[in-house]
Amino acid sequence: YGVVLVVHVLLAVFMIIIILLQGGRGGLGEALGGAAAQSLFGGGANIVMTKLTAFCAGLFMITSLTLALLSSKEGGSIIDRLPAAPEAAIPLTLPDSSSSAASTAPAPTTP
Repeated sequence: YGVVLVVHVLLAVFMIIIILLQGGRGGLGEALGGAAAQSLFGGGANIVMTKLTAFCAGLFMITSLTLALLSSKEGGSIIDRLPAAPEAAIPLTLPDSSSSAASTAPAPTTP
């Protein structure tokens, strides 16, 4: 479980970096060196980045499903692991608005 979780987190960080480096509509990729990445890969940088993003997204989905299956085999819901509620609940009573409003209102003063 721990190894799959580490791979999942590393894939998430790697996908964030890849997506931010992709050239496009004047986004953050140009500020972080998107043009340098295009010159590094040559004219087909968009194709390489797109395929790398798709591959990482596929691996990310596989690790997500694997983590979901592994966590369901460990036990039930996290709500099932919470301590039991107390047996005797304290009843909530609201104060009577007519009697409390008359007693808390300030007395009128005359000049």
